[in-house]
Amino acid sequence: MNEMCKGIVDLVISAIRAMSKADEAVDEKLIDELIYRMSSVLAYELNEEEFEAVRKELHHRQTIVMEPGIAISSDPNFKNWYNPIDIEPGNSYWARYKKYLSSDLLLPEKVIQSIDISTTDIVNLLGEPVENGIFARKGLVIGDVQSGKTANYISVINKAADAGYKVIVLLTGTIEKLRQQTQARIDEGFIGIDTSDLERERRNNPIGVGLINGGISVSSFTSIIKDFNKSVLTNSNVPLDSLSIPLILVVKKNKAVLDSIYKLFNGEKKDQTYNKINQSLLFIDDEADNASINTNSQDDDPTSINKSIRRILGLFMRSSYVGYTATPYANVFIEPNTKEDMENEDLFPKDYIYVLQPPSNYIGAREIYSEEGQYKTMYRVIDDFEEFLPLKHKKDYELPLDIPLSLKKAILSFLIANAIRDLRGDLTTHRSMLINVSRFICIQNDLKDLVNDYFLLVRDKIQHYLHNSDYNKYPLLNLLEDVYNEEFKNVGSFEETKDINWQSIRAQLFNSIKNIRVESINGGNASKLLDYKGYDNGLRLIAIGGLSLSRGLTLEGLCISYFYRNSVMYDTLMQMGRWFGYRRNYEDLCQVWMSEESYSWYQHISDATDELRDEINRIYYSNLTPLDVGIKVRSSEGALIVTAKNKMRSAGDYVADLSLSGDYIEAPHFSKNAQTINSNIEAVKNLLNVLQVNGYTVADPNELSLAYKSAKQILDVKKEIIVEFLKQVDTHRRNTNFIAPKVAELIESSSEELLDTWDIAFAQGKSRNEFNILGKKINRVERSIENTTSSIITLRKYRIGSLGMATCGLTETQCTQIEEWIKEKNEKYAEKRVPDKEYFKTDIKRNPLLVIYLIDVKSSENITHNQPLVGLGIGIPNLKEPRELSYAYKVNTTWLKENYDEDDFEADDIGEYDD
Repeated sequence: MNEMCKGIVDLVISAIRAMSKADEAVDEKLIDELIYRMSSVLAYELNEEEFEAVRKELHHRQTIVMEPGIAISSDPNFKNWYNPIDIEPGNSYWARYKKYLSSDLLLPEKVIQSIDISTTDIVNLLGEPVENGIFARKGLVIGDVQSGKTANYISVINKAADAGYKVIVLLTGTIEKLRQQTQARIDEGFIGIDTSDLERERRNNPIGVGLINGGISVSSFTSIIKDFNKSVLTNSNVPLDSLSIPLILVVKKNKAVLDSIYKLFNGEKKDQTYNKINQSLLFIDDEADNASINTNSQDDDPTSINKSIRRILGLFMRSSYVGYTATPYANVFIEPNTKEDMENEDLFPKDYIYVLQPPSNYIGAREIYSEEGQYKTMYRVIDDFEEFLPLKHKKDYELPLDIPLSLKKAILSFLIANAIRDLRGDLTTHRSMLINVSRFICIQNDLKDLVNDYFLLVRDKIQHYLHNSDYNKYPLLNLLEDVYNEEFKNVGSFEETKDINWQSIRAQLFNSIKNIRVESINGGNASKLLDYKGYDNGLRLIAIGGLSLSRGLTLEGLCISYFYRNSVMYDTLMQMGRWFGYRRNYEDLCQVWMSEESYSWYQHISDATDELRDEINRIYYSNLTPLDVGIKVRSSEGALIVTAKNKMRSAGDYVADLSLSGDYIEAPHFSKNAQTINSNIEAVKNLLNVLQVNGYTVADPNELSLAYKSAKQILDVKKEIIVEFLKQVDTHRRNTNFIAPKVAELIESSSEELLDTWDIAFAQGKSRNEFNILGKKINRVERSIENTTSSIITLRKYRIGSLGMATCGLTETQCTQIEEWIKEKNEKYAEKRVPDKEYFKTDIKRNPLLVIYLIDVKSSENITHNQPLVGLGIGIPNLKEPRELSYAYKVNTTWLKENYDEDDFEADDIGEYDD
């Protein structure tokens, strides 16, 4: 779209705003009329193609929506003091950034409105920067990976500057390229000056918001070229008490850098009463979830860094610390060893937690990995990479000369995607492919050479032979055509694609791929290789890397991702998901290549993170506090695993407080010990014998109108029978939230009447092997193994049952009531299946449920026993006293060594910089 078309779009949007229709669905006829009118204003006649492009852009920017976030505050009566209307538009930092979001970043109108609402909420929570006032507030903002939290905190910075915050420190990650990337966005969105030009040539080159309104300015002690350091410290001479414009520093998360900032500020004039600087400080930590990076350097040590942050905050009469995290697993929740330590942590968000919602066009984990995911067709299987490069390898591993077929197909897919995007008219857009298969720089560099050799070979064949009628006599070009036919079946949903076919791609392909570069992105080279500003016609890149591509760096136009890494880390895997984000006009071209095991992990993590977010929403609606959020995060499986990595390298205990109230849990990890397997079967037989002696029978689901028909269900069983069974059965300790004897102890000691009567369900499966349940035959269930170690079997997808087992024991009427209640409380379940956990979170009375699975393992690899595994699920409704079913679970070095390999955590190790 050319500049005249963009101008017409801006004028139409301004007209819609002036008509007060920004919140409404705008009539197509009115949009067409406004397009014609504004093209006349600019004296520019649109051709048919341009008219359609303008109309499509307007449609996009009017239809994408984004819900405002939610605030969980320790003081619900905290005063709302900020009102952007009070600031004169010509002097408003926010007014010009809001214009920039629309005119330059082309964000949809309703998304900008939502950002406006959410950031006003957050600024109100910062604290009012009134002269001579005093406060020290701390908060946390939770978003999604690659969802736009940068735009959110830049909006907060602009509004805070309008409100009177004069000193702003923005803390990025530990990687210089990430700091530079963030500085560039601050230059465009807040400072309005290209700080790299300022540094090199000592001249002001306005960019971004500076081109919209250059009449207001910002001072900066950092630039794209230079972080804050001793030389800047020596030359800095700006008294804070006389600041007339905001001062910002964009710095790495590094102790030496933070100590230099402390020295700068500590030399300032102090208020005599409080011995603090009489100024307002906004301190934003953009890497508050960077908990699992391991390093021996004190400059990067979280404890040292937190101490340095606290020292800076303590210098000011008014300080507001805000952490931003892309996952709920923030350092402040999971680093402290106990709940009490967490509550007393100096950077704990004691005042508020704000949860952002992504726009409706955001492609996140749930859109790719859930069963109902709109973009689940992006997934492609890697099943041939282990022979080329094992998951567990050393930095001196020698790669074979021929790359695997799956990687060849992924590369060819990237070439085809480039041609399709060009044929759609997106000629100057950036394009990228990600290859992340090793943490070692030397391996990345070796692979880069092999990938480049393959690309050059393909490019040569395309240039010289693809246009010939007999091109298919070349095997490589045959493979290229096969990849188009196999991997691009879903292409065609866009109007611009209707005339695209293999023949048009053949004609276009060489011009689209001739300038593609293959680079390894690691160490200090990222700033040079990812300099998008130097490519007016778009950078086309195959990027090979590890950590540098996993922590915040943006690959523009990413459409093909090839991922083969070994990690069980929730935060690491989500951060590695560079394929999350926005893929407008090319989402149908995107592919995510990974192993079945990695895909299964992402499914599991996506579900677990969604459930955790649902819990945080419940905390909001229950008017609870940030401490309740911290406790809930700490008790999640993800927090335990994230913490596990750090504790592997240090002695000490980590205590999680686990609650079973209002939850449904399973135990998907099993011991391989034959004696344990046999004793668990004996426990089931003993249970059945006790049930028979006490006169229990299998319920007739039709006679009782039970909602779930196939399972064998025994209703209204006494608590004592359940307790005795759970005492006898052995669930592996890796099932941190389901240690059967501990659960039995809690149930036995509870005085809750709701726990007195239970339902039991034996799951029906498809195995040929049968089992007798009180005179009724059932087929045992079959399950695939995710992985095995010397002592543990873990089931595929880290689940035992399929959706729906939680309805066992319910009548059809009860089930309908519960589902209506759930859908009324949570709109997202209106059109998707309800997770099992939700059936136990309602106010509608039901019995607690014990589900028993007799499991035949499909794979016999490393398994010598003949008996079925005994799998358990347990659901407990909301209790009057939830603490009665809560317990502390201690994770220490011994537990970790028993349940995890060191290699399980390799994926985010700072050792990537070994060479």
